[in-house]
Amino acid sequence: MSLRRVNLHTPVSTIFGDEFRVGLRYTNWRPEGSGDWLLIYTESGSGRIVSGEREYFTRPGEILLYEPKAIQDYGTNPGVERWHLLWTHFMARPLWQPWLQWPSLAPRVRLVALPSEMRSPCRDALRRMVRACRIPGSVGTELAMTALKEAILWGRMACSGDLSIRADPRIARAVALLTDHFKEPFNLPDLARRCGLSVSRFSYLFRQAVGQTPGQLVEQLRLSHAGHLLRLTFLNVGEISAQCGFQDPFYFTNRFRKRYGLSPRLFRAKSQQSKPGLATAGSTSRRLLRQGSS
Repeated sequence: MSLRRVNLHTPVSTIFGDEFRVGLRYTNWRPEGSGDWLLIYTESGSGRIVSGEREYFTRPGEILLYEPKAIQDYGTNPGVERWHLLWTHFMARPLWQPWLQWPSLAPRVRLVALPSEMRSPCRDALRRMVRACRIPGSVGTELAMTALKEAILWGRMACSGDLSIRADPRIARAVALLTDHFKEPFNLPDLARRCGLSVSRFSYLFRQAVGQTPGQLVEQLRLSHAGHLLRLTFLNVGEISAQCGFQDPFYFTNRFRKRYGLSPRLFRAKSQQSKPGLATAGSTSRRLLRQGSS
C-alpha cells in the first residue's frame, strides 16, 4: 500500500499568486491545511475537490476558498484532464472577514459561482494580482492585495446580490450599462435594443427585477454621485449638475432637494459643519487660487 505524499507549504507572509494551466499530474494534499487562505478561480477545464468521501468538480467561473486550517485535497479533474486556474495564498486582513463569508462546500471550504457578467472583472483583478506579486517590495505587495480585495468583493457580491437580477442576464446587463454610463443621456429604446428586448417587455422585466424603472435608477445613480461630489469637492452646483448628467442646474436642484430634503448648497454646508477641516481647506484653497491669479 503506497502512502500519499503531503505537499508541504510554508504560509506566506502576506500574498503570493500565479496562473496555471495543468494536466492530470497536478495534485495537492495538505491534511493540516496551508496555514494561510487559498483562493482558486477556475478559468477553464475543471478541478477535482475531495472532502472526506465527497468529490466536487469545479466549473469555469467558480471560486474556491480554503480557510487556513482547511484540509486541502485537490487536483485536475480526471474526466476533463486539464485545468486552467488562477490562485493565491494570502493572509486575510481583519477588515476582509465579512467579505469571505461565502457558501460552504465542506468544513472550512467555501465556493461561489460567479454569474457571467461578473467573471471578466473578477478574472482581470486576479490577473492584476498575479502581475503585482512579481513586483518586489511593499509596493508590489499592496498592489497585489488591492487587486485580490477587488476579486474577493466580486465573490461576495455574487453570493449576496439580488438573485432576481442575476436570474435574467439581460437585466443584469442593463444595470451594468446604466451604472457605467449614468452620466450620458438616457435612451430607453436604445437600452432595450441592446438587451434584445422590446421597450414594453424590457420595462416590465426591469421593474420586476430591480423594483424601479430604468429612468429612476439613472436618477438615483446621478443624485448619489452628486452627493459625493458636494461632500468631497469644491465644484459649484452648475459644474456638479453637468458632471452628473443633468443639463439644467435648476432641474438638478429640484430633484436633489426632493431626494435629500435639502438644496445642494445646504447639503454641502451641513456636510462641512461635521468636517470643519474640510471647510478650512476649501477656504484656504480658494484664497491661494485668488492670490495666484492676482
